[in-house]
Formats: sequence, C-alpha cells, structure tokens
Amino acid sequence: MMRFFPAVLLAALISGPVAVAQAEPSQPPVRVVCVEAAWCDVAAQIGGADVQTQALLATPGIDPHDLTPSPSMARAMAGATIAVVNGATYDDWALPFTASVPERIVVASLVGWRPGDNPHLFLDPVAVGKVAQVFADRLSHQPGISTLDVAERLAAFRKELEGVTARLAAMKARHDAVPVAAVEPVGETLLRDAGLAVVDENFALAIMNHAEPSPRDVAQVDMLVDGRKVRMLMTNPAIHSPQIDRLVDRAQAVGLPVVAIGETLPPGQSWQGWVHGILQTVEQALGDGGK
Repeated sequence: MMRFFPAVLLAALISGPVAVAQAEPSQPPVRVVCVEAAWCDVAAQIGGADVQTQALLATPGIDPHDLTPSPSMARAMAGATIAVVNGATYDDWALPFTASVPERIVVASLVGWRPGDNPHLFLDPVAVGKVAQVFADRLSHQPGISTLDVAERLAAFRKELEGVTARLAAMKARHDAVPVAAVEPVGETLLRDAGLAVVDENFALAIMNHAEPSPRDVAQVDMLVDGRKVRMLMTNPAIHSPQIDRLVDRAQAVGLPVVAIGETLPPGQSWQGWVHGILQTVEQALGDGGK
C-alpha cells in the first residue's frame, strides 16, 4: 500500500540537511594589529581573506619616535589576536598594549636587534623575510585556518621578496662602495644592500635620535656635500629642522641629487612595490635610469 506524506513534512525531509549546512557560521578573520602599515601589508599578503589587519600608523609623515599614543590605539592593539610591533626603540611605546594579546611578534627581538643598529627594520629585507615566516607559522595555528593556503601565500610573498633581493644584488654589482650622505638613516639598510656606503653615519644617527651632531660631524657632511664627494643626499620627509633644510639647500646649490625615503608605506602600495619605487629613485639619481 502506498503511503502519502503531508507536503510540509515531505519538504522538511528533503530540505532539512541543506538548511543545517547553510546555518553553519563562517570562521571570522583573524584580527591582526600592527603599529606600522608596512608590517600589516606583509601580514595581509600572507593571510589573505583569513585576516583583518589594522595599522596604528598609516599616515605618511609621522615620526613614531615622537608619537604620543592615544587610548584608541591601546584599545585596538589589546583587541588583536596577533600583534606586530617593530620594537628597537622605534615604537616601544606600543609594547605595553600587547600584554594580553594571544600572539605577538616583536621584530627587534626576532632578528636580534642591538642598540646602535638601524631600527627601521621594515626596510630590511632579511628582517621582513623572518617576520613573514613567523607570522605564517602563528597564523597557521589559529582555529579554522588552512595551513596549505597560508603556505601558498607565503611562497608567493617569498617570490616577491626574492625579486627585491635580486635587484639589490644587481645594483651592488654596478655601484659597490659608492659614497652617499644621509640626514637620517631610514633607508640605510637598503642602501648598504645595494652596495652604497653612507659616509656620514654619525651625523645621521644624531639626527634620528634628536641629538645635536658634533661640530666635527657637521663640518664633515658640509664638506662632502659642497665638494660633491658623495653621489646623493638622502632625506626623510618625516623629519624637519633648520639644519636639515640648510643641508638640502647646499646640496641643491651644487646640483647634488636629493632623494627622499619615507618611513611609512604609502597608501595603496604593497611592501615590495614601495621598496622597488625607492630603489628606482636611487638608481635614477645615480644615473642608472631606474633599471
């Protein structure tokens, strides 16, 4: 004998499993908060849709050394699942905000930074590579994250990083030991990897640390610029002073190229795009045509 089910019951029997599957909540993205936009870009490239990033400092022209953090910055960092802080005295004011964060990456500790080393670690390809690997490892251990997907994105980022290091090696082959001057060492690691030699390091470090350069260091950099003993003068747009303005005026007066290297990732750019842009500007100033 055939049995007939009410239409409502039959529809429930057919659609029941589908309705349960659609009701399963999707995994929310892992919240990543960085002090600097450059570190958040690296995290976003490796994390993809699995992460939601927020940089506390994303406006060009800000000097993190002098920043007074706001309560909203503290709240944002405290709400992270993974926090990334440069450290190295650059943004140490953010370290207390990470006390309750489940995972934190302090770049200075990761790369073995020591006092006197350059603190602008986001422009050090070796440091960036180490952070990328550690971030991928930390992200892979988060619930619901595909280790395979993270590994694929990490491999893609490493390929981009290899493009940067290859360009630096090619520049070094053409410009090894070329002397340059800098008013502040924001891009010194890149310049060194490209074979260039910053010959007024004491002057640049004093400016970075908001100290008065010694008369001897001032006289030396004046001589280097006035006599065109260097191929270019590097500046940091985030740092201004009458002394820097005077030095830039002297460089321009003798036709010496002045190249600005900022310390904040420009909006809309990737880390590797930013670095390639810096290197292209340097190559053009050296008469290399930005090859």
